[in-house]
Amino acid sequence: MNNMQEPNDVLIYVSESGELNDRYVWKREQLYQGMNGKFVERFYPSPERSYVFKPVTHEGNGDREAWVHEHVLSSFPPIYPQLIACSAPGRGEAGWGIFEDLGTISHRFDVRHALLVAKQMAWWHSYPPEHWGDVPDTGQKPGLRQMAADLSERKDEAELALEAAGLPRRCVDDILCNMNQAGAGLWAEEAKVLSHGDLHLGNYTVTESGELYILDWEHAHLNVPFWDLYYLIDMSHPRYPKQMTLAYRERILRYYLKQSAYYGKPWEDEETFMETYSLFAAVFSLWMLMLIANDLRQDGGVWSNAELLAQRSEVKASLYDCWSKITQKGQHASEKGRTSYA
Repeated sequence: MNNMQEPNDVLIYVSESGELNDRYVWKREQLYQGMNGKFVERFYPSPERSYVFKPVTHEGNGDREAWVHEHVLSSFPPIYPQLIACSAPGRGEAGWGIFEDLGTISHRFDVRHALLVAKQMAWWHSYPPEHWGDVPDTGQKPGLRQMAADLSERKDEAELALEAAGLPRRCVDDILCNMNQAGAGLWAEEAKVLSHGDLHLGNYTVTESGELYILDWEHAHLNVPFWDLYYLIDMSHPRYPKQMTLAYRERILRYYLKQSAYYGKPWEDEETFMETYSLFAAVFSLWMLMLIANDLRQDGGVWSNAELLAQRSEVKASLYDCWSKITQKGQHASEKGRTSYA
C-alpha cells in the first residue's frame, strides 16, 4: 500500500482535461464505472508503484469528497484510503482525486466485517452534527420523508413493484399505516448525525491483515442513524450481492447499540430501536423496489437485467423480514388489547 504525500509528483499523471495522462502512466486498470459513465482506475507510474484515480462519478458531487477528507476525515482514525492529491476547487464534473491504493480488495459479505463497521459507525454517530462543521444536509438519495411521500403518491406503482417481486400488495398499506403512527421519530432533526451516506457492501473492506477501510465518502451528509445502518445491513447493490438473515440483522443492530452506549450515546429502549429500524428499512426497501422496477423498464442503464433481478431478490427478502417485524408488533399489540378488555 502507498501512503505517500507527494502532490508535486502525482499531479503530472492527470491532464488538464481531468483524465489520466498516458504519457506518464506505465499501466492502468479499470476498477468500476460510476453512474455518469466515468471509470475509477488503478494506475501504475512504474511497476513498483500504484495509485487509484477517481474522477467525479456522480453528477453534482464536484468537490464534496475532497472537502470531506479535509474537514471530516482528518479527525478520523486511519480507516479510509488517504487522498494523495486532487483537482483545484471549482472543477465540477471535471474534478478528480488520486488515492492510496489498497491493492486487491474483497467485498464479499462477512458479518464479522459488518460488525467492525458498526463499531466505527457508533463512534462517529456519537458526535453532535456541529462537531463536523458544514456537512451537507442532503445526500445522493431523497430522505425518508420524501420516500414516504413518493410511496403515498405512487401507491399503484409501489403495489405493482411488490407484485412483480412476489410480495402481497397490502405491504404498502401496512408500511404506510405504521409509518404514520410512528410520526416524525423516523426523521427527527434533533436525532441527526454524520452519515457516510452510501455505506453499502462495496464501500468497505477488511484487508488480509484485518484492517478496516471505509471508502467513497463523497455522499457524507447529516441524517438519522438508521440511514447508515440500513446501508450496512439491508441496502442491496447490483455489483455486490449479499444475503442478509434475521440473525445477522439482529446481531449487527444489537452490537451497534452496545457500541453506542460505550461511546456515551445509549438508546433508551432496545426493542423500540429494533422496531423503528424495521419500519425505516421497510419504507426504504419498498422505495428501492420501485426504483429497481423503473430500471428494469428502462433496460437497466449501467446495470444488466440479471444484476437488477438479483438485486430485487435481495430487496424482497429484506422487505419481507422487516414488514413481518412491524406487522407482528401490531398483531401483538392487538392481542394484548383484546386480553386486557376481556
